[in-house]
Amino acid sequence: MKKMRLAAVVLSALVLFTGCTSKKVEQQNALKTSAIENIGAGEYDQALSQLNEALALAGGKVTDREVDLCYYKGAVLYLLSDMAGAIETYSGLITYDEADPYAYYLRGNVYLKEGELEPALKDYKKAVKVSNNDYELYIEIYENLNASNYRDEGLEFLNLALEIEGDTAEQLLWRGRIYLILEQYDAAEKVLTSSVKKGNDEANIYLAQAYRGSGDEEAANEVLSSFAKESKTTSVGQQVLGDIYMEQCEYEKAYEAYEKGLGLDSVPNKKQLMKNEIGALEYMGDFAKALEVANAYITEYPSDADVLKELIFLNSRV
Repeated sequence: MKKMRLAAVVLSALVLFTGCTSKKVEQQNALKTSAIENIGAGEYDQALSQLNEALALAGGKVTDREVDLCYYKGAVLYLLSDMAGAIETYSGLITYDEADPYAYYLRGNVYLKEGELEPALKDYKKAVKVSNNDYELYIEIYENLNASNYRDEGLEFLNLALEIEGDTAEQLLWRGRIYLILEQYDAAEKVLTSSVKKGNDEANIYLAQAYRGSGDEEAANEVLSSFAKESKTTSVGQQVLGDIYMEQCEYEKAYEAYEKGLGLDSVPNKKQLMKNEIGALEYMGDFAKALEVANAYITEYPSDADVLKELIFLNSRV
């Protein structure tokens, strides 16, 4: 009988605890949603206040939910030009998980923005070291450094990426993209052709760029025309088709292709499709819709510094 009473007490406590926890999560999610809306509206101070309130509800406990909130907080502090606060936030994320490449990457971006090259490079090198050969991260680091007039330093990261071993269709695609940046068009053509043969549809758009770079406009147009006629029904195929239309300045058709890709049952490239949609809508002059997509994007991918910057631009146009 005593055991039964004890079990009942424990069960009641668990129910109460679960209820409290569930309520806390609901409050955190509501504050996060409002914060994202305020980010989209350019109300960064209000967003920061809500994120801090949501984090305070955790009571010092850290889960994936709190990590997510910290990413938003770091981004908002960056948007508020509170670089010290952003660095502190990303440093906290690194302390929590020393194998998180994006926290190092984002902190490196803040250091770079502040003109502190050495700590930025240190963070970038740590980011790629723990990134498990994320080619996109190498390219983004190069682009950041190049945009800040540190092209030579950026090239070091591209060369490091080229040292990654492997010849899968995806790896060949990324290697081809790097060769394009380096303007090594023959090398790009070779690996991108191999990527296409291994079934990577996306490689077609970059293969066309390689032909153009080497001056073979006819071959470039042939690749694009052939692909467009095949009417690919995969999300990756729709991304490539949209990219082709973007190159041809057919922005509405590009947007329609991206939308079709997002509407399919399997969308492994959802992140890139949404990002491309934002660009297409901007070229169309539909800044309100672009802002809507950007807000939806940042809800799913809070660590994307480029789209966070884009939010600032879009808020100035609507």
